[in-house]
Amino acid sequence: MSQPVDKIGNWLALPVVAALTALCLAPLLILFVYSFFQVDFVTILHEPTFANYAKVAGSETYRGLIARAFGSALLVVGITAIIGYPVAWFIAKRVVAAKSTFLTLLLVPLYSGDLVRIFAWRVLLGAEGAVNRSLMWLGVTDTPFGGLLFSPLATHIALTYNYLPFMVIGLWLAFESLDDAWTEAAADLGAPAVDRFRRVTLPLTLPGLIAGGLMVFVMVAGDYLTPQLLGGASGITIISAVNDLFGTAFDWPLGSAIAWTMLAILMLCFGVGALAIRRSSFISEGT
Repeated sequence: MSQPVDKIGNWLALPVVAALTALCLAPLLILFVYSFFQVDFVTILHEPTFANYAKVAGSETYRGLIARAFGSALLVVGITAIIGYPVAWFIAKRVVAAKSTFLTLLLVPLYSGDLVRIFAWRVLLGAEGAVNRSLMWLGVTDTPFGGLLFSPLATHIALTYNYLPFMVIGLWLAFESLDDAWTEAAADLGAPAVDRFRRVTLPLTLPGLIAGGLMVFVMVAGDYLTPQLLGGASGITIISAVNDLFGTAFDWPLGSAIAWTMLAILMLCFGVGALAIRRSSFISEGT
């Protein structure tokens, strides 16, 4: 009985595999092929070369933009982890009847479009926005802060807000599978709260932290709209550079090389993250 069912399942999966191949893998393969071409004025020369990758590696500008993209991603991962740990713990361990309600509220911001959330932050952080008005009302300042909007601070605030739910979901799943008996045993043995978190809670929830961190890391590194609309002069990113190369500069091969350089780094991060999850899960099972 199992063989006919397996064959039916394979046939049902075929359209999904075909769609993924046509819509995801094929464009990436085309992009990879284009990364070895060159441009002469407005003509793409189909002559294989590594010149584009050498240009990316040798350009201080591109290296700096790539490093800044991943640096911002790591910063947002750290901030979301600090905020997400108590939120995920509260939903998993302290909320019982209204758990689905809390999770739904957590995801409500994602139901609106990116532009809606970004312009909401522009209203909040503007010179006449709620943040500046509150600071002036509290007497913190007499004049509005001009550095809130169109700055790296505004960009990272919005990025943290946009992608915090993904970190919380990953940590919440880890806390749901965490047996309270481990922390209770550590408390009975006299371990302080800090040691209980460092030696029990953190190792056992590490797979959720890594999974949530990878999701946040990838999405922040590839975010285009938020830095453009909130970053001001700092809004020039490696993603905007790729957009310009495919648009006004008409240098598709160089844009493809940068895109594949970013993709290769992200794939490496995913591989390291997957190994870390596997190792932490193995250690958790061993304990």
